[in-house]
Amino acid sequence: MKQILHINLIWGRTGTDTLCQAIIDWLDPKEFLSHKLVGYYFWEKSKNTNALYQTKNSRRYRNIRYKAYVWLNFLFDWKSPWAIDYNFLSQQDYYRKSDIIHLHSIQGGFFDRKCLPLIAKEKKIIMTLHDDRLLSGNDTNNNLFSYKTRNQYLKRKAIFERLPIRYVGVSQRMSNKVAKDSIIWKNQILTIYNGIDTKLFNKKSKIESRKHLGLPLDKILILSIAGSWSKSKLKGLSYVKKIANSYKNNPDFLFVTLGNYKKNEFDNILELPFVFKEEMASYFSAADIFLYPSLADSFWLVVAESISSWCPVVSFNTWGIPEIAKHKINWYIAEYKDFSALMEGFKRTVQHKDSLHVELNPQFSLWKMLKDYENLYSIL
Repeated sequence: MKQILHINLIWGRTGTDTLCQAIIDWLDPKEFLSHKLVGYYFWEKSKNTNALYQTKNSRRYRNIRYKAYVWLNFLFDWKSPWAIDYNFLSQQDYYRKSDIIHLHSIQGGFFDRKCLPLIAKEKKIIMTLHDDRLLSGNDTNNNLFSYKTRNQYLKRKAIFERLPIRYVGVSQRMSNKVAKDSIIWKNQILTIYNGIDTKLFNKKSKIESRKHLGLPLDKILILSIAGSWSKSKLKGLSYVKKIANSYKNNPDFLFVTLGNYKKNEFDNILELPFVFKEEMASYFSAADIFLYPSLADSFWLVVAESISSWCPVVSFNTWGIPEIAKHKINWYIAEYKDFSALMEGFKRTVQHKDSLHVELNPQFSLWKMLKDYENLYSIL
């Protein structure tokens, strides 16, 4: 039996953790024993999670403290005083018994990357690159925070270079880019697309979904996740608002954005808080169009979920999005940051919304992802 220790930033809210937990739940317990270690959790503690950020303080205090350390790590590579390091891990029974350390998202200051050389001497390491900031020190487009690229890159190169790590890219474009970097050394990088649970995200009745969510039945409903939250600029909130503003005098349109701090209503925009996956599936089924003008995306999990729900996508040609959302097939992919092209694509999609048929390619299914990881664990 192989034992795997999964290390991830957050439990209970992100797509990264959903996929991590899916892997744990999928593996045959007769062949694999898994433990998950996270730096922080938003809602409650799962049975196999050690959350080092957990305190008796209020949730608000914990959120503020967490965000402070994330930004300090993002800007300066500072780690938190509670960072997971080798001294902590070496005392844990689940680490000593583990054969494989699977690193998922280890940014945010909760994990001390400097301990990786010590871990690599004792364990086999897999690192899933959910974005390329871990290696480059920058965002996935390398143009939003260019002032800090060189400094963070050199710091991380000094740690990662010549470490025996099996890298996994979540898009082919990411794998191709990272493979060219000397920081990878002679290690192999494998592409395993993040998988979509097609049992949850599939075509459902639009009318029934709207009734369930309390949304109007007589409007053209545009869904977006570019809410007024910490990453709203990267999710393209300004583009969503600009398009919504051009339709504010048209009572037939309603723009619904998910990911806001609280519910807001103004003009033709309904801003709603974060929802869990089950509700998210209902929103995709209720929508006519998923408007996602993202400026930085490594995989595009929500794009795949939208397509799996048969909801056409309007987006930018951003990073890995074109690998799944094919232009005029899934449906309209505008040139990066070209608002006029985005607007034109939005109008065309609205015009043809009732005749469009979008369907997810099986290579992006959750089953395919799980089998790929199972095979990877087996050969290590």
